[in-house]
Amino acid sequence: MDMVCGVSQMFGVDIAENFKRPFFAVSINDFWRRWHISLSTWLRDYLYSRFVMKSLKQKRFSNPRTASYLGYVLNMMAMGAWHGLQPQYLLYGVYHSALMCLNEVLDLHCKSFRSFKTHGAGQVVCVLVTFHLFSFGLLIFSGRLI
Repeated sequence: MDMVCGVSQMFGVDIAENFKRPFFAVSINDFWRRWHISLSTWLRDYLYSRFVMKSLKQKRFSNPRTASYLGYVLNMMAMGAWHGLQPQYLLYGVYHSALMCLNEVLDLHCKSFRSFKTHGAGQVVCVLVTFHLFSFGLLIFSGRLI
């Protein structure tokens, strides 16, 4: 990414960074904030946020967290469909939305988890686990598991 940004600046074009060290993310949610930023941001702004805000405004669900979880599913299924409508891409979206929901549940209900993933050895463990979860997702994405 640094090479792309540098070459584009030589031609007088500023390009925003699209990847910000995603393999150092401490959670899958953090990973998606760092990976393919232009696509992730667009999906977050135009699908996830709008779905969640409209659901909350219309009180579609008794638990407001349900809107967030379904928003993750919608968001990541759209990301999978963006790559194609083959089953492995849709399954990839479902896989990542499940990981994002699990991460949010852990963040909300386990204070020790929040602390664990931001300090010392716990942070290293979370980076390694996130990397391996993403890597397994690439197997799903490739279609080798279907």
